[in-house]
Amino acid sequence: MTVLTKAMLPAHASFHQMWTTGDSLDHYHALDPAERNLVAGAVDARKAEFGDARWCAHRAIEELTGRPSARPILRGERGMPLWPNQITGSMTHTRGFRAAVVAPRLLVRSIGVDAEVAEPLPEGVLESIASPRELATLGSAGLACADRLLFCAKEATYKAWYPLTGRWLGFEDADIDLRPDGTFVSYILVRPTPVHFIEGHWTVENGYVIATAVVR
Repeated sequence: MTVLTKAMLPAHASFHQMWTTGDSLDHYHALDPAERNLVAGAVDARKAEFGDARWCAHRAIEELTGRPSARPILRGERGMPLWPNQITGSMTHTRGFRAAVVAPRLLVRSIGVDAEVAEPLPEGVLESIASPRELATLGSAGLACADRLLFCAKEATYKAWYPLTGRWLGFEDADIDLRPDGTFVSYILVRPTPVHFIEGHWTVENGYVIATAVVR
């Protein structure tokens, strides 16, 4: 079963994904103690998703570098993962699915990934995250899970934006142009900004919506 694919990522990126049927703590307990301490006081479900996502990240790093990934992935401001030197990356987790993507920073400035269960947003959420233009476009685009897809693309955009700026990017601060060919462009509306737009890919597969956003 496939959700995230190589076609959604830059040529030099690596990724790892996994599916779960429960809240196993095996990957959490296998983490470096410094990583485990980041969520030591959390409930088991949180520890499980945290451990799984970082396990995916370490596997992706190993594929990218060809070496064991021994350095703990700690957290910076607003929970931003602190990747090894010369690597950029992103992690995501949702019900039953976890994934991580990494790329060499010399070739990719930043990357974001977000996965969501392919189900409608709760009532009222779409109106709170979408601009009038986005609402009008979604209504005529005929895309599957369009509301959840918009949310997912905005989340991936934020994950690619924040490492470059260290600044919050609200839902209203990026205008998303979702395209039927599985691509999108996020137009950044705040100033100053190091990039005026961020390009990405999306798909709806096997019960999940997933989006990747890349700054080259």
